[in-house]
Amino acid sequence: MAFQVPVRLLAAVRPSVPAALLVAIASSTAVFTATPFLLPAVSDEYDVAVSTAGWMSTTQLAGFVLASWVGGRFLRPVRSVFVIGALIGAVANLGSAGAPTFEILALMRFGSGLSLGFAAWIAWQAAFGDSQKTGDVAVVGPLVGVVMAPLIALILESIGLRWLFILLAVFAATPLIWSRQVPRTDRLRPHRTRHTPTRAARAILVALGTITLGGSSVFVYSAAIGKDLVGLSPLTVSLLFSCNALAGIPSARWAGRRGPAGVWFLATAMCALAIAASRSGLVFGAAIVGWGFVFFMGVPAAFKLLAERSSFPEERAGDAQAVMALGRVFGPLVGGTLIAAGSAVTLGFVAAGVIALGASLLLYVDRERFVVVRQYGAWSQTRASVDSTQHA
Repeated sequence: MAFQVPVRLLAAVRPSVPAALLVAIASSTAVFTATPFLLPAVSDEYDVAVSTAGWMSTTQLAGFVLASWVGGRFLRPVRSVFVIGALIGAVANLGSAGAPTFEILALMRFGSGLSLGFAAWIAWQAAFGDSQKTGDVAVVGPLVGVVMAPLIALILESIGLRWLFILLAVFAATPLIWSRQVPRTDRLRPHRTRHTPTRAARAILVALGTITLGGSSVFVYSAAIGKDLVGLSPLTVSLLFSCNALAGIPSARWAGRRGPAGVWFLATAMCALAIAASRSGLVFGAAIVGWGFVFFMGVPAAFKLLAERSSFPEERAGDAQAVMALGRVFGPLVGGTLIAAGSAVTLGFVAAGVIALGASLLLYVDRERFVVVRQYGAWSQTRASVDSTQHA
């Protein structure tokens, strides 16, 4: 079955994170990958504008924000939460398949968002602060996206929107197979109390929320832009999304130094501008593919910076997911408003500016690293001068 391919790909990379968590992230990624393709299909099925269909994504992300926030503060990453989250996702997708009106569909997508939020919180809190585990979790998105983008387009073209939701329900329930890998109790933090984030951590969280707000305002409508404004076929757009995911695999798994996260997100801003403002198929395709590489170079780098600037890194995992999802809640609203007004070019400049603002804030927080490097370089030069004098 095609939905088993991402699971086999995950096994091939020999991850350091339990398969249960990676498969949960994979099922979440499948739903998020489907969203840009769902908007035109939902628009046709329920006879609403594409900008109105964007509310479906907004309600889903609202559920994601709520689950990430509640999970990080009131719940523990244990088996019961894992199972309930997967069941909510399966039921919500089945409900979406049978939704008679757009309003009920939006409500079902809110339930789907709850499931996605619980899955992301449980997986990321287990990896936060560990570079190898962070890379293993981050690479799931590109691996699944490679397979899911053309598969979703094919399903929508062949059997339709409602059958796609049924298949997503099956995929949402798949993590239950590995549920025994999730402990029944939280042995590491049996009596955990919350701690307020440091000033630097708060700034990084604001930056991440800003970046995802600007990014989602363009990316969630990129499939519609590619088909309606650039003139590409649905198959071509789906293949470009696969290439976007493929380009993210080496960057997500990158084991060396990534450099400042802000630099990668500045490159993401340029991609957002090109996607929305260009009417060239070549430029649009290059921007979609380039986005996959630079964005997945930036996210692990930003998470590493957040862990370094936090006194309790595991507590910030849920916060990071919540603020990024919050940005994705309002991003489609901004994008939908400008798309509805026929201002795709304006959307490109607005999105690029917002992303660049968040990237600049990350660079500001990360400035201490460059100060240390400069100080170390000056110390090395002084030391070398002293040594040469002594030898003379």
